[in-house]
Amino acid sequence: MERIRERYYLSYPKALIREPILYQLVKKFDLVFNIRGASVSEDMGLVAVEFEGTNDQIERGLAWLRATGVTVEPIEKNVIE
Repeated sequence: MERIRERYYLSYPKALIREPILYQLVKKFDLVFNIRGASVSEDMGLVAVEFEGTNDQIERGLAWLRATGVTVEPIEKNVIE
């Protein structure tokens, strides 16, 4: 299966800031991730992350993130090179 890389902004609500969301994502879906940027405060977290995996792994991981309460938005190509 072909491995791909895709970039997303993940917005965490206050209730999830202290949760190890990316760790859980790696364990559940065997994704590789690279944090490209982050801003975290007491009220919210915003992480720019690049995921590497198969299309199916990434899609299932993103669905799980959304179900957990994380807002997922794709990053346009070449925004953070």
